[in-house]
Amino acid sequence: MSFDISKYREMFLEEAVELFESADNVLLEAENNGSLTDDEMGQLFRDVHTLKGSGASVELAYFAEFTHDVENLMDKLRSHKIEYKPEMAETLIDGLDVMKEILELEVANQMTREKFEEMTKELLEEIRAYSNSDSSSKSTTKENPNPPEASQKVESVKPQENSNNSKKDFRNRAFGIFADEEENSESFGFFDDSYNSSSNGSGFFDDMPKITPDSVMEIGENNSIDENESNENNKVKDDNSNQEVSSENKRSRDKNKVGKEESKKSISNNNNSIRVNLDKIDLLMNNVGDLVITNAMLTQFSSTIEESKIRGSVLERLELLERHIRDMQDSIMSIRMVPMDSIYSKFPKVVRDISKKLGKKVEFKHYGDNVEIDKAMIEGLTDPLMHIIRNSLDHGIEMPEDRVKAGKSDTGTISISAEQANGQMIITIEDDGKGVDSERIAQKALEKGQIDEHQYSSMSNNEKALLIFGAGLSTADQITDISGRGVGMDVVKTNIHKLGGVIKLDTEIGRGTTITIMLPLTLAILDGLDIRVGDQKYILPLSSIVESLQPTADMIKKIGDGTQDLLMLREEFIPVVKLHKLFGLKKSFENLEDGMLIVVRSGSTKVALSIDEFLNQHQVVVKPLDKNFRSVQGIGAATVRGDGSIGLILDVLGIIDAQIKIERKMNSSKKAS
Repeated sequence: MSFDISKYREMFLEEAVELFESADNVLLEAENNGSLTDDEMGQLFRDVHTLKGSGASVELAYFAEFTHDVENLMDKLRSHKIEYKPEMAETLIDGLDVMKEILELEVANQMTREKFEEMTKELLEEIRAYSNSDSSSKSTTKENPNPPEASQKVESVKPQENSNNSKKDFRNRAFGIFADEEENSESFGFFDDSYNSSSNGSGFFDDMPKITPDSVMEIGENNSIDENESNENNKVKDDNSNQEVSSENKRSRDKNKVGKEESKKSISNNNNSIRVNLDKIDLLMNNVGDLVITNAMLTQFSSTIEESKIRGSVLERLELLERHIRDMQDSIMSIRMVPMDSIYSKFPKVVRDISKKLGKKVEFKHYGDNVEIDKAMIEGLTDPLMHIIRNSLDHGIEMPEDRVKAGKSDTGTISISAEQANGQMIITIEDDGKGVDSERIAQKALEKGQIDEHQYSSMSNNEKALLIFGAGLSTADQITDISGRGVGMDVVKTNIHKLGGVIKLDTEIGRGTTITIMLPLTLAILDGLDIRVGDQKYILPLSSIVESLQPTADMIKKIGDGTQDLLMLREEFIPVVKLHKLFGLKKSFENLEDGMLIVVRSGSTKVALSIDEFLNQHQVVVKPLDKNFRSVQGIGAATVRGDGSIGLILDVLGIIDAQIKIERKMNSSKKAS
């Protein structure tokens, strides 16, 4: 039977991302606090132990070799064989970084022995020095003059390159390293019986010796030692030290026992969850979408039934079906939703590494960890947030001495928060740095021809600052490997718009910058309102509607040359967008008061849409247009209607952008005249 290692490597790599994040966050906390609790030490050991065991099981020899030393240090810390020192945190964080690099190179088949030794030599010396730091006082006696380095040096797992027997050799030696670790059997649950018998023929562990509780670790020159035997020898040699070692072992065994019980509970709890590919959930959502469309078709068809009693009965049952479909949709949506913490967990390490590289002091805060977001949005959202945070670190937060001169704390703050409000996900990234030089941004945009003189003079401070999201614009004096090319912020705006969101920026020189991102809660299904414009029908997302009304003549105010109208609503002036004009349709009425107005909002900006009438409200399945049609400003997506025809879904953000361009054009021509 052939054994496909790549499938298991994929499973391991997925798990490794979560384990690395977990360990990183514990160590970052430890670096900040200068201490590690017993629980945190246990968590670190379990994360790294699983990484080593699973990595070895999928034949990542270099990864397992280096990780063994990191695990050894963490094991000694959790069993209190050595004392935790604050400076260990940095070494362990660097150790995790090297583990990630080795993993990446080895999976890509780009790792060699020379490269491995070059990457790990200095760090291994540090790690081993810490591992052996306090052991001499506990195990070295007059009768045992050898230093701990000599007596405890563990034979490394060295893959023999260019050897036909390398895989077989590695299996035997890799698992021999931790044969006496009792937790080992839990790490390889999915291979439980494959290595206990030499006659199973599974292919992966063919010649693997049977591992028993009495198995021993190889040490030095083919010597073998059992930890309990060693302790017994020490007992004979030194009665005084025996008491200390014996009680320490007892404490260690008790802790391990408790740890194993907790681990078993954890494993038991994990059996209640399964890992499912997002594509399968998307397929399920598409199936529900098809049900929504079919239900709409049946509802429309039932209206043709002449017998009113039968028609009423059918419609009643279809309403029940619609409720069930909506419940099913909500259930699937809850499966797709994940907490914002899954995004936040990627940032503390980035903030720590970049601030250290730049010589800045930065505190990272996050709020709304349990606020849930559609999993499908995470990929599109993580990169923009990463760009914004890197930009804040590089350009926003000042050097400690500059902050002190400005009367601030020498430590800057970057905070990110998330909340759900008005059917939207609102994410805010705030820093207390030097702010964005909006004049400088606007000047660069002017030089590049992205705005003209009239636009420049009519823009507000925040509107000028928003130009930083234009392609090729940056306030950096020089390009660094962190930022400065003027590409990142352009990517931010593009990605947020792809998610159907809007971004705004508020900044104040010397005080800091706040970037707010507003996103729809989901991209799959939305509640829409059918509206008629001329002889065409469109769908308007309900989440963007503020209110609808039939205006009176005194509510409409004309400005400029009389072509632009404003709606005066409760002392607020709202620009009117004539949809028939925007889409090039024949208008069916002259005066606005003869039609309807729907006030819509994107972010904090409102416009009033002039339409003929609004029809019925219903759920629609969102289908993207960009794959089959060119983009049209004001149209965001499409859906299939109950009669099988295509319905266009309005893009409120696009409509508002079109209106802003019209206003700027009017202002420019007015100033030119």
